Amino acid sequence: MPRAKKSVVEPAVSETGSQPNVNKTQAVKDYLKEHPGALPVAVSEALKAQGVDVDPKYVSNIKFKLGIKKRRKKAVAKGEEAKPAAAAVPTDMISVAALQKAKKLVQEIGGVQQAKQALAALGQLLD
Repeated sequence: MPRAKKSVVEPAVSETGSQPNVNKTQAVKDYLKEHPGALPVAVSEALKAQGVDVDPKYVSNIKFKLGIKKRRKKAVAKGEEAKPAAAAVPTDMISVAALQKAKKLVQEIGGVQQAKQALAALGQLLD
């Protein structure tokens, strides 16, 4: 007597015999194909609703292995470009304009020594 052919695709039955075994990784991959921007928690909840118990950490690992990365939004408003950071200026640097004003002051007072005395007196008045 010839044997009856089995169906090629039969769901594997779990040890409890009630639910078929599901490849969780494939279920996550399929869900991510349909919803590429879904967060791991959302994927986990959606698959639990379908009867597949998957932890969000597991979903995150699968997303990492697939190379799916979060895209970060830039905090720049439309039409504005990010300005490059200004170079750090040491506090002991004096601008050329300030030096030109100091030169005028020295010339008006009559010399560097007199300008120092005037600045010392001004410092005492301001304190």
